[in-house]
Amino acid sequence: MDTKPLYEKAEKAINQAFKLTKESVKMVSEKAGEAAQITKLLIEKVALEHRASKQFAKLGHQVYEKALRQGETISLKDSKFKDLIEETKKLDVELAQVEATLQEEQKSGRSKK
Repeated sequence: MDTKPLYEKAEKAINQAFKLTKESVKMVSEKAGEAAQITKLLIEKVALEHRASKQFAKLGHQVYEKALRQGETISLKDSKFKDLIEETKKLDVELAQVEATLQEEQKSGRSKK
């Protein structure tokens, strides 16, 4: 069984979910009359979550291939895993920053009302 179609199916599903989420955020933001900054932050948050999901999928694919298909031992010192983990950590930090900024913006928006 070729794993590429499985990975491609997973990636396609992630991309579709991202697109729908992004569209939903735009629609909800417009209907709720939120400020442009909050809308921008919501879209940035969804984009970062999408990128992180893709990183997790790549990492899971690499683990699956190495451990189950090739029967090799997995080591976090392996450069493939190390690089994917570092990239995912960076996305996690970026996402936390965006979420914190979003919360501040939403709080200040509520206090103005």
